[in-house]
Order: sequence, then C-alpha cells, then structure tokens
Amino acid sequence: KFLPVQVFRNDALDCLTEIGSLRDLDPTYDPRFRSLFTSFLTRLADIFSPETDLQPAYENGTEQDCEFLQKLALFLSGFFQAHLRVLEVPETHQALIAGLLYLVRISEIKETEIFRICLEAWYMLAEDLYKSEQIPHHGNMTRSMPASPMGLQLNGGATNNGGTQSRKFLYAPVLNGIRQVMITNMAKPEEVLIVEDENGDIVRETTKDTDVIAQYKTMRDALVYLTHLNPEDTETIMLSRLAAQVDGSAWSWNNLNTLCWAIGSISGAMAEDEEKRFLVTVIKDLLGLCEMKRGKDNKAVVASNIMYVVGQYPRFLKAHWKFLKTVANK
Repeated sequence: KFLPVQVFRNDALDCLTEIGSLRDLDPTYDPRFRSLFTSFLTRLADIFSPETDLQPAYENGTEQDCEFLQKLALFLSGFFQAHLRVLEVPETHQALIAGLLYLVRISEIKETEIFRICLEAWYMLAEDLYKSEQIPHHGNMTRSMPASPMGLQLNGGATNNGGTQSRKFLYAPVLNGIRQVMITNMAKPEEVLIVEDENGDIVRETTKDTDVIAQYKTMRDALVYLTHLNPEDTETIMLSRLAAQVDGSAWSWNNLNTLCWAIGSISGAMAEDEEKRFLVTVIKDLLGLCEMKRGKDNKAVVASNIMYVVGQYPRFLKAHWKFLKTVANK
C-alpha cells in the first residue's frame, strides 16, 4: 500500500526489512512470507524493472532516491538470508529469480556500503549452493566441509548423489550476473602494496585497510564457491574481461587490478588441467599487454599484476619452474 508512494517509500522499506529478516519462525508462517515477497515485487516492478541500470539513478537521484536503493539492498539481502529456502517452491520460483536479479542490479552501483550489504547475501547463497552439491557417502553421512573452500572438488552433475535435482540449476539465471559483479568489484588483497592514489598516481601503500582486507577474504571465498559451481562460466567471464584489457576497449588500471585480483583469488578452484590451460592463457595475454603498453606507470601496473597472479598459483609453479623463469626474465 505505502511502497509506491514516494513520501512513504523509505519508511515502508524499514518496516518490511524488520519483518523480512525474522528467522527461525514456525514453518506455518512460510506461506505468509511467500505472499509478502511476491506482493512486494509486484509493487517494486511499478517503480523499476530488474533490467534497469541503477548507476545513473544513484548518481543523479535525490538523497531520498539513494537512501531508497540502500534500504532496498537491506530488505532483499536480509530476506534472502532468512527465507531463501522458503522461496524455493514452484509457485515462487519466478519471484525468487526476479528478486535476485534486482539485487544483482543494486550490486552494480558503485557505492561501497551498498555492495557490502549485497555481498552478505551473495556469500550466503554461494556457500549454501556449494554445500548442497557435496556428495553423500556411507549412508546418511556426508563429506565434511573444511574451514576454507580453497581446493575443494566440484560435483558437476545435474543431480547430486541423493538423486535430487541440483539446486544450482534453479539459480542458473542469476549466477552469471553474481560472478560478473564479484569480479568487477573484487577488493584489494593484503599482499598488494601498490595502489592508485586520489591524484591518479601509482604509489606504495603505507597503511592497511582492515575493512578492505576482510571484504577481500569474503569475496575470495564466495568466488571460489561460485567457480566450483561452474568453472567454465567463471573462466569465460575472466578471459573475456582480459581480452577487453588487451584490445583497449575497457582498459584502465582499476579494471585490470580488480580482474587480476579475482583471477588470483580462485587458485585451486579448478581441476589441475583446467587451471594450467587457464593460467597459461592469462599470463601470455598479460605479457603481451605489458609489451604493448607505453609509459612507465602502465607497464608497472601490468607487471605487478603478472607477478601477483603467478604468485597465487603455487600448484602451477611447482610443476612449471621453466615457465616461471621465462616470466621473471620478461
């Protein structure tokens, strides 16, 4: 009733967020939450569609508009974290996917706090889907999850060994978009010491941003989960982004940095043969880019990214020392 009315919109979202984030309720309330969510999306569609590019609206909108988008991120992220499985039924499947697509669009807004709100939902979804793919064995026992997702093996079939339909296919329409926003917004790893300052100059970082380091670790784990769910899609996105750096159509220091940080973050998430083929392609393209670029700063950015990526793949380096020497000599 109040959501479509601009003067009440933000207050209505505050109320809905409080309700939608309630957890551990009796299952008899599940139909009410499904009804709430589908009704909400119907009203939201009157404001904008899931295909809308929200960056211009955020940049040019009023303070109230910007606040609305942040509150919308809070509502959707909180609702999915509390009631994701409740929406995984045929009658609300379409609404679930539409809601996730809205959150993908919100994730594309260049605003750190909004992205971190969305990241909570993406990490939860990626981890949940990954764990649901794990192979049961020895009766009801399931393979235990290690503390970190690094180096885990993917069960890539259409069904898990329990014979049930794999949940990752339910979310296929949105997982590509999630991978895209994760790669685009990849946070700076702790090991990277060279940064671009507010004047656009390349300088050595003097202090560590603990918030950014924590964000990187969350994004790294989420992207590893997402890569296990579909390594081919992750590889296709990354190589396409790298090609756009090489041909200059999307060249910038920031674009190259975030891409290489994302590439480094998924070390161990692919099968060894896949990883070798992928990494050789990446390094060759980066070496060609370094030779092509003019200017000391441009070359320094590319070279530092080459050494960062190579350093993140110890399994590859141990098996290919000659390749490492070639890279170091170049």
